[in-house]
Amino acid sequence: MTTVLIQKSFRYRVYPTKEQIARIAQWENALRFLWNLALEQRLMGLSRPKDERIFPTAFDQQEELTDLREELPWLADVPRNVCNQLLIELDKAWQRCFLKIAKAPQFKRKGKDFLSLTEPHTKYWRLDGSILRFPKLGNLRAVIHRPLEGKPKTCTLKRDVDQWFISISCEVEVKDPTPKTEPVIALDRGVVNILADSEGNIVKSPRFFAVAQKKLVRAQRQTSRKKKGSNNQAKAKLRVAKIHRKIRRQREWFIHQLSHKYSKSHGTVVIERLKIKNMTASAHGTLEDPGHNIRQKSGLNRGILDAGWGILAYQLGYKLFWNGGRLVEDDPSFSSQECYACGLIDSRNRPDQATFSCIGCGVIEHADVNAAKVLDKRFKNRGNTSVQPVKGSCRLRTPRRNRKVIENSKAQS
Repeated sequence: MTTVLIQKSFRYRVYPTKEQIARIAQWENALRFLWNLALEQRLMGLSRPKDERIFPTAFDQQEELTDLREELPWLADVPRNVCNQLLIELDKAWQRCFLKIAKAPQFKRKGKDFLSLTEPHTKYWRLDGSILRFPKLGNLRAVIHRPLEGKPKTCTLKRDVDQWFISISCEVEVKDPTPKTEPVIALDRGVVNILADSEGNIVKSPRFFAVAQKKLVRAQRQTSRKKKGSNNQAKAKLRVAKIHRKIRRQREWFIHQLSHKYSKSHGTVVIERLKIKNMTASAHGTLEDPGHNIRQKSGLNRGILDAGWGILAYQLGYKLFWNGGRLVEDDPSFSSQECYACGLIDSRNRPDQATFSCIGCGVIEHADVNAAKVLDKRFKNRGNTSVQPVKGSCRLRTPRRNRKVIENSKAQS
C-alpha cells in the first residue's frame, strides 16, 4: 500500500515569563519594521518604468539583512532564522498575489497586526517533555496535551490576545486512504439553520456572535469613553479582544464537530458554490448611487459571517481528503425554488422563508431540506459517482495545503 506525506500542525499553550514576554514584544516591533521595510523596497521596485523595474527576491533581501542587522542592534537581537523566514513569507505573499489567488500584502500596523515568530530549523529549537527551548528566549513551559506525530519541521510562536501558543508543523507519513465515493450527501448552508442535509437533518445555528453582541457593544462603548492612549483604554481594548476570541473559538469548535461527523460518515459531500465575499459586501453604495435596505443587509451579512460557511467548507475539504472522500461544490442556481420530487422551478413554491410547498405535485418540505435534496439529485443525475473531478457546473474542491500531498501520492503510486 502506498503512503503519502501530509502536513499536520500541533498547537500547544505556553507560559512565558514577564521578561520573555517583554523581549517577544520587542521582537514583534522589530519584525514589523522589517516587514514594512522589505515591502516598501518591493513597491519602490514595482513603481519604476516597465523596462527598469526591480523586484528583489527573498534571497536578495536576506543578503541585505546582514548589513542591516549590523547597523540596528535591536533588529540583531531577533534570531536570524526568524527574520529570514519573515522575508520568505513576504515573498510567498507576493507570489500568491501574482497568481491571483490573494491580494497584495499590506503594511503591518502596531497594535493591530501581530506577527508570529517562526524558527524553520529543528536544530535550533527543541521540545523536551513539557519544556520548549526557543532560540534566545530560553525555556518556555508548555502544556503538551497530545504527543507529536511524524517528523517535526518548524516551530512558530504565536500570540492570541493575551495568551501564547506554539504551533509545531510536522510531516506525517500515513497510508494512502482508500478512495470512497459513497454514501453521498448534500448540505445546504443557511443563517437560521447553519446547515440542512439531504437526509432531512437540520442543525440550528448557535449564533455565537448574536448571543454575545450586547456584551460586546457594552465593552466597545466603554472603550470609546476612555482617554486615547491611556492604560484604561488598553485594558478596555483587551476586554473587547477577549470577547471576540471567545466567539471565534466557540464557532471553530462547533464547526469542527460538524465537519468531523460528515467526513467520517460519508464519502462525497455536495455543497453550494457560494461567493461569500460578494454576498457579504456592504450595501451602503455611494453618494451618487446610495444603497437600499442597508440596515437589513448589514444584519444579513453579520448572520452569514457568524454561521462560518467558509470555515465549514475548508474543514470539510481537508478532513474528507484525509479519509479518502471528496468535497464537491455545485451550482446553487434556483435550488431554493426547485422541487426535488417533480423538478418544477417556480418562485411560488416558497410561500415563506422556512416552507417549501410545490404548486405542481403538492410536496411540502422544509425549504432548506428541499434545497439539499435538489443538490443531491442534481449531482446523482449527472452520473458523477467516480473519483474523477466533476465537470461542468460542478467541481472538485481540494485544499491548497494538500496539493503537495496529492502530487506525492501520484508519484509514489
